Amino acid sequence: MAVQLEAFEVPGARTYFGHALPYGLQVKSSGPTGLVPPVVESAAALRALGDSGKLQDLLDKHGAVLVRGAGNASAETFSKLVGAAEKGRGSYPHVQIGLAGKRTPLADNVWTANEGSPSTRFYQHNEKAPKGEFIPILRGGATPIASSANVFEKVQAEIPELVEEISKRGLGMKMVFRAPGNEAKVNQFNWAGEHSFGQELTPEDDEATTKQKVEKQVRKLTSDFKWNEDGSLELTQHIPGIRRLPASGRPVWFNGLVGRHGITRDIGALDPPHIGRDGMTYLPSVYGDDTEIPRRLLDKLIDVIDKEEISLILEEGDLLLVDNFQVSHGREPWEGDRQILVSMWDTPISIGEY
Repeated sequence: MAVQLEAFEVPGARTYFGHALPYGLQVKSSGPTGLVPPVVESAAALRALGDSGKLQDLLDKHGAVLVRGAGNASAETFSKLVGAAEKGRGSYPHVQIGLAGKRTPLADNVWTANEGSPSTRFYQHNEKAPKGEFIPILRGGATPIASSANVFEKVQAEIPELVEEISKRGLGMKMVFRAPGNEAKVNQFNWAGEHSFGQELTPEDDEATTKQKVEKQVRKLTSDFKWNEDGSLELTQHIPGIRRLPASGRPVWFNGLVGRHGITRDIGALDPPHIGRDGMTYLPSVYGDDTEIPRRLLDKLIDVIDKEEISLILEEGDLLLVDNFQVSHGREPWEGDRQILVSMWDTPISIGEY
């Protein structure tokens, strides 16, 4: 059964800089109509797309590629498909450090998306890895994405003060990791998690050894951290906040600022002691010099970016390849049965300085 990838228009797609976001590819086979092709054949087609350089070209132009009809919706199928596509591009699995949320591994380099409460909205954000991460998404529901280059243009036009200050001072992204046994009510995680900072911990470690091993992992992300009296770990990652795309040179809004402020506002943690209704700690949004960013700017930022979201309705088994440099993503609240799986990959291509 021969497999081909045919372009199709994705409902709800928008055009930025002359290219649709996302670009659609429908898997077609020579077999009976309606029959899902064997996974091995779909994987081979995606591998060929990656090997040829065409997948990279599509991602450079469009930012995201939606592959439809490649296989049944399972973690194992997903792993084979995305692995073929990304290995063809020369990507390698992202090593997770500092995971601030609950995710469950289901297959090779495949995880559940953040398992926080389905009633919680996740605002637009880019992942924190310094290199490109590609986040394929599987199975049902509305998934909002946005063009980071377009968002930059809108923010620059409507909130120039914020762009100017971030370009000068950068951002300080603060996070508190609770101690083991003192996790929040929902979305439980702590600093000892295997994919947070507990990669090298063993049951025999004493307190001093435990802290030493945890700090070793933390320093891979930042040198700005401290232990609090309650045993929690507070850290600040200093990031530019605005970068440039390696292919086009366009400036992009590349951070999780609106995501951090949005959930902090929604959960009722803007004021001291910054404890949300879910029991988690949400520290204020600050510039890189630790100066708090005015709320009026952050509230305006939410309004600006909300208007730029593309709400995708994914079908079961869809594979959405997202260039994390170019496209941010979020999550809308939902009811009922919904599962999104993620697989994160790094590439040798680094994002540019602003």
